[in-house]
Amino acid sequence: MINVIKAQKYQLLRSISTYVILLCSLLFIAVILFAEISGEQAEKITGSMFVSYIGEINMTILPMLILVYTAVIFGNDLTDKTVNYELLCGIRRSDVFFGRFFVVLAVNIIVYLIITVPPMLIFTALNGWGHTMTVKEVAIRYSLGLLPVIRYTSFYTFITMAVRNKAVVIGIGYVFSMITMLLTILINELFDTKVTIYLFSIDIFDRLLNPKNMGYGFFDGEDVMVVKDILETDTMCHAAAASILGTAVFLLIGYAVMRRRDMN
Repeated sequence: MINVIKAQKYQLLRSISTYVILLCSLLFIAVILFAEISGEQAEKITGSMFVSYIGEINMTILPMLILVYTAVIFGNDLTDKTVNYELLCGIRRSDVFFGRFFVVLAVNIIVYLIITVPPMLIFTALNGWGHTMTVKEVAIRYSLGLLPVIRYTSFYTFITMAVRNKAVVIGIGYVFSMITMLLTILINELFDTKVTIYLFSIDIFDRLLNPKNMGYGFFDGEDVMVVKDILETDTMCHAAAASILGTAVFLLIGYAVMRRRDMN
């Protein structure tokens, strides 16, 4: 597995697509930053306020970036028969599968950090942290946000393994993301339930990164936007359980598909 990981690392560092997708991630950050600082009240946007704003956008963009990276990294080697050559050389299927999964996961975690951390640090450096959310609350939310990243990566690894065509995987993933987003909104509007956490990865992102209850607090002689949502222990436990369960199921199914499928 170590040799597969090393080979994938070597390939990624020399692949144009790696840097193109990363550039798109950075451009996304730049667009969001520009949108936030172009208003008249830009000097009032603190680091914590920016985090409260960006959650809804992150839950939409991050799944798509995870989809693209997973489909491209895993799918390229299925299309050009690199996987076949590795198997012919005697490398175990488990090493081929999980070696690539860990590489894709590492890339997706890096992208997650690039998307979430730099903008927060920039606004904190410009205007301070503020009072919208506590540092502890943000740290907990975004640390737990790694769990749906892992679940999404395992899901799209399974889909890529089953379809073996990155363009088709990206198309399926996009349609699936839109449908699950609409279903999550609809179900949560009609019912007070946590079932959607287990059904849809996007709902985990939504509950962790996108605070809903906003109001005003009084600090330093002025009204300040404050997040009144408290991330409950119950929600954190369900998010962790759903992410671990989903990751295990998708990886097991994906590996089972690889073991039983003719790679020719």
